[in-house]
Amino acid sequence: MKIDEQISREIGVHGPQWNSMHEGYFADMAVAAPLIETITRHLSGSHADIIVDLGGGTGFILLELAARGVTAKMTPVNLDCSAIQLETMEQNGISRINGLISDFRRNDIAALDKRVFFIMRSVLHYFGRDGLMDTLRHIRHQARRGEMFIHQTACFENDDESRCINFLYQEMGTPKWYPTIDRLRNSMVDSNWRVIDIFPAAPLKLSSAELGQRYGLDSQTLRDIRNRVTKEFGEKKSVFQPGQNGFTAYLHYRICVSEAV
Repeated sequence: MKIDEQISREIGVHGPQWNSMHEGYFADMAVAAPLIETITRHLSGSHADIIVDLGGGTGFILLELAARGVTAKMTPVNLDCSAIQLETMEQNGISRINGLISDFRRNDIAALDKRVFFIMRSVLHYFGRDGLMDTLRHIRHQARRGEMFIHQTACFENDDESRCINFLYQEMGTPKWYPTIDRLRNSMVDSNWRVIDIFPAAPLKLSSAELGQRYGLDSQTLRDIRNRVTKEFGEKKSVFQPGQNGFTAYLHYRICVSEAV
């Protein structure tokens, strides 16, 4: 399933309702604060002309940065493949580009003499196991040596946790895939990014009811999925918790600060 097909499957939760999904995680300032503060700190010394949010959705991160005055001397750009998400965004001086992260080119967002700062939140898993390296390499090819890439990505402490969450998503019929922290770090390095720092962000709590809404799964299907995951992995409090009528899952995030080398 290509990423645009995945987006089409989830289109029902895009738009104005997106900010209330998953207990409002993606529109919660307290949740986003570590990422925003990290971006702000590194932007101050970057001399960037353009900041581009890859898969920026409704523009929450860029809007918060703009509200703080962080982007006053640069052009903020939201590149996202969901037209509905982009249409929902308050523009506030933010440029919108409807396109795929896997296809964009530097000249789509910046003139040759401009310096770019790349950010991203909760996107890499869309490209699946086989697409992780290709995506990181593609972004690196659009960056110049010394330019920054800060992203918040779901990844797990160990192989067992990673296998459990990936089994769950496979059972839900989506090719999304989540690496371990070590695999993410190694993939960054192998894609010619120097990892400066990697540290935790707030986990995302996922109820089976909202996952059913997001992926078009009825209650019986969700119970069957609960049973199969429980049979395979049991209860893993930090990742998967079966309940009477469904389950709760958790995505664990890391903020990764890197530089193109």
